[in-house]
Amino acid sequence: MSTEHIKTDIDQLERKLFLHSLQPLAMVELEQMQEKVKVLKETFLETCFEDNSVAELEEIRYKLAEIRYSIIIATKEQLYQNVTDDIRRLESFYRTA
Repeated sequence: MSTEHIKTDIDQLERKLFLHSLQPLAMVELEQMQEKVKVLKETFLETCFEDNSVAELEEIRYKLAEIRYSIIIATKEQLYQNVTDDIRRLESFYRTA
């Protein structure tokens, strides 16, 4: 899988998360998104990095991590669990990125 394909899949996940903010997704869909992020991360790590700039690679890494945190928060919100620590982790991630 090329980095362009990974970027396309990331864009689709970002759109789904945006739609989730308007109309909450079912837990099954959130779990599928979480699994998709894991697969994309593994695929990204197995991809040849030679044809890409560091900025492109960093953008992919950043977006995968951001989506992962967002899905965790959305899942916990639907289960009525405390998300304070997860939001702090996401804020910390934003500060360090």
